[in-house]
Amino acid sequence: MVLAMLIFSILNAIIKDTTTQYSPIQLVFFRCFFAAIPAASFLVIRGGWMLPSPFEWKTHLKRAFLLASGLSILFLGIGMLPLSNSMALYFSATLFLVILSYPILQEKIGLIQGMSVIIGFVGVLIIAKPGGDVFHWGTLFVIMGAFLESAYNLYGRLLSTTHNSYMLTFLGTLIPALLILFALPFVWVTPDFWGWIALICLGLGGGLGQLCVTFAYSHAPAGMLAPMIYSAMLWSVMLDIILYGNWPTQSLFIGCGIIIASGLMIVFTEPKHNVSKQQES
Repeated sequence: MVLAMLIFSILNAIIKDTTTQYSPIQLVFFRCFFAAIPAASFLVIRGGWMLPSPFEWKTHLKRAFLLASGLSILFLGIGMLPLSNSMALYFSATLFLVILSYPILQEKIGLIQGMSVIIGFVGVLIIAKPGGDVFHWGTLFVIMGAFLESAYNLYGRLLSTTHNSYMLTFLGTLIPALLILFALPFVWVTPDFWGWIALICLGLGGGLGQLCVTFAYSHAPAGMLAPMIYSAMLWSVMLDIILYGNWPTQSLFIGCGIIIASGLMIVFTEPKHNVSKQQES
């Protein structure tokens, strides 16, 4: 899990550097299309290929739209903010998983979970500083991206009873890539040599990171892995300092600490729900 978080943090740095050259739509295409390759490789080795039923295709298309639009908005926000800020705000996805669990999965929200969500959004407000001089539109984009990706993950839970994790990952990245392919000609910028390397690594790295998450949840319970997820904050802060000279602010530390605490409260007070399904999908 720690390795997966390191990979995702590095990918965020690639996204931040490439959004000035390429449209987020083009970045999302490479991120999704090449991310499907590692999952397809494991399906070839281990088997488990299956075609969804007609009813399941509707859910797959919903997930594709949510991921394509969510990642496009998220990448736009990452390009505008320091890495550490965007990662801290992205942790709000844990809060959205709780909020959306009832309309999508009909799972009731407990009192402690509801309180945790409220506390977590206090942390988001501390980082975002709405109405302040330092508020940035990138903040809103990252939060919107986290919201849409949370819905994507919850629809993945609906499919997890009939799909193995590799097939779910494969279809969950390939279909969004095919969907966004229709818009790609309107924003396409031909990369140079290093541009091709960066875009392909963005996709392959995303696929490998997702496989690391899948392996992690197959070998350890969600409660043990949840704190490891937040190691992404450490990697992001380090990369932010080394690559861009951005040192974390006091409000970032306070807000991120509150968000992490609320996320852990949600994990450790959710015995009835398989949190690993939310993450690995």
